[in-house]
Amino acid sequence: METVRPTARPRRCIVRHAAAAALLFVLSACGQSNPAAEEAAANATGPWLALMDAGEYAQCWEVAAAHFREQESLADWQAKAHGYRDPLGAFQSRTLSTTRYFVDPWGAPPGEYVVVVHDSRWDAGAIFETVNMQKQGDGGWLVVGYNVQQHTP
Repeated sequence: METVRPTARPRRCIVRHAAAAALLFVLSACGQSNPAAEEAAANATGPWLALMDAGEYAQCWEVAAAHFREQESLADWQAKAHGYRDPLGAFQSRTLSTTRYFVDPWGAPPGEYVVVVHDSRWDAGAIFETVNMQKQGDGGWLVVGYNVQQHTP
């Protein structure tokens, strides 16, 4: 009589399901809800974006969080800001689109962060402006990242 050995397949399925469950847990823990923090961070983007709109890129760099300034020199930031903004033409309007709160996101210094997305209108069309904010020791929020992306139809 032949002995039938169980295959490793059921164990692999269990491991895969456990890994998927762990990943979902980690992702849900990363994107937590904190309406007060999200509102404060979104409000803090206003003055910084006003500086961007005025072309005051050096001042934007100076008032950004230390992590922002450590990642990019002033000259590099100014070149990048011109690259983002110059092709857009004149600014027309901006409305808050979404906010997302994170604690200790992977690849960033420990702390609280909010990703703030604005729906902006420019001569060149509709743009998503993403401003990454980090909570500071004094409770205020400062910019640690900025990006623009054109709406896709």
